Amino acid sequence: MRITLSIPDQVAKRFQSAVPPRQRSRLVTELIARELRRKTHALEAACKAANRDKTVEKEIDQWQAFEDGTGD
Repeated sequence: MRITLSIPDQVAKRFQSAVPPRQRSRLVTELIARELRRKTHALEAACKAANRDKTVEKEIDQWQAFEDGTGD
């Protein structure tokens, strides 16, 4: 797949001088994949922290009781 990105001229020039033409796509792919993994790990950590939060657990229980009509 091809994707068009806008990159500031100064960054693009440095990139072109630092990375040989046949290595650019691979490098950009690796950098994007690394950032996506980082974001995924951060989201997983936030989710796990929320799942350990007793206040959040109590609020979820209250909402579920409201939705199913049990009132417990």
